[in-house]
Amino acid sequence: MHQFRTTLVAGNKAPYTSWTFVIVPPEVAREWGPGRKEVRGTVAGHPFRGTASSGEGALRVPIPRELRDAAGLRRGDTVDVALELDTAPRPLEIPDELRAVFDEDPEVAALFGKLPPSHRRAWATYVAEAKRPETRIRRARKAMEGIRAREFPR
Repeated sequence: MHQFRTTLVAGNKAPYTSWTFVIVPPEVAREWGPGRKEVRGTVAGHPFRGTASSGEGALRVPIPRELRDAAGLRRGDTVDVALELDTAPRPLEIPDELRAVFDEDPEVAALFGKLPPSHRRAWATYVAEAKRPETRIRRARKAMEGIRAREFPR
């Protein structure tokens, strides 16, 4: 587990997005090597799992809004961070409505399988979090279009 103190920083699209990151120290980034990395650890004592990826010249980890709110953190705050590579499997439950779309269109199913884990999780969550069946069906159809267009769910 790597422990370090750093500042919560905004991405280059601020103030248009709320994306907030911690920058992984260069020596840790070199140890982990290039590419996207699944990580787990704590920020200000709050546990989380996330993905470290290269951006703006550094390896950075987005810190979820829910964690920042729970810890009372804002951009510019100095925080204690503990991170390690997360090699534990991350099973993904695919909602029935999304499975039905994949059964109808194997090409979309294949594209979905090639997406990064964070994108697959985001599409599955987008469909699953709807309360009404008709909303889940509508979202599954929208997901099919988005996956085909290689979009990230919003």
